[in-house]
Amino acid sequence: MRRSERRFGRLKAASEAGPAGGDVATAKAVHSALMLRFRLWPMAVALGFWTILAPALIQAKKKELPSVRWIAGAPGCTFERGDDGRYRWTMTGNDLAITLIVDSQELTKSRRRFYHLFGAYVSVTYTGHSKFEFPADVRIDFVRHHDVLEGYMDPSELTNKLQYDIDTLVFETERQIKKDPNITETKTAYLREFEKEAAEFIEFVSTQTLDPAGITLTPGNPEAHGWVFFATSNKWIGPWKGREDFVLGFWMKDKIWQFPFSLPPTDGDLILRKPQD
Repeated sequence: MRRSERRFGRLKAASEAGPAGGDVATAKAVHSALMLRFRLWPMAVALGFWTILAPALIQAKKKELPSVRWIAGAPGCTFERGDDGRYRWTMTGNDLAITLIVDSQELTKSRRRFYHLFGAYVSVTYTGHSKFEFPADVRIDFVRHHDVLEGYMDPSELTNKLQYDIDTLVFETERQIKKDPNITETKTAYLREFEKEAAEFIEFVSTQTLDPAGITLTPGNPEAHGWVFFATSNKWIGPWKGREDFVLGFWMKDKIWQFPFSLPPTDGDLILRKPQD
């Protein structure tokens, strides 16, 4: 007999027994337990829904911040094509200026970079008299790819991931060589080249990237700059199009600074790079 049927049988027997003291007490106890369970059930459901929805509600609240947007020709907004082959978008506020620098060939370079990371260079200058804590939240919107939104790659996590992949490749290479010694030379050469390039990139990430989460600007330390990288492995991004549109956003405490930009900025745009000395 099922537990629910046994419980219903006890409740029915208690109710049919009449007003005898023990039976009435039993009925009241069963009734109270059931009522308590029914009262708690909506609370449990509500708590479950809140656990699921809370992050989304917090995120929605975060997105409700007012935004300041880079607009060509607007006060405080400038654009420059450098002879170094890079585009520069600058937006200046009351006591803060942010410059976004993107290589004109970034779409091509990103496909040759580890994990196909999209890179941009950010320069920040603070002119206030107290201090400014840079936001820990920097994201890019891949507009032409379903508006996929990606946060910046944490430098420490990125280097750890690459080191893990190096160790994995070493293990796999040794395993393959043990199975077939004839491939030793080819596999070893590939491993050495991968280790060399990976070590160089780890060094670059460790020394040249900007980690917004750890920056505090003051009059004595008014500038910060470095690279920020974004993953493009999302299945909705796919191959680059001939011209790409992006929106890079910096979530401040009171507003969002947005840099909409395209590569190239205009159709057919071409920078003639100045030869290096």
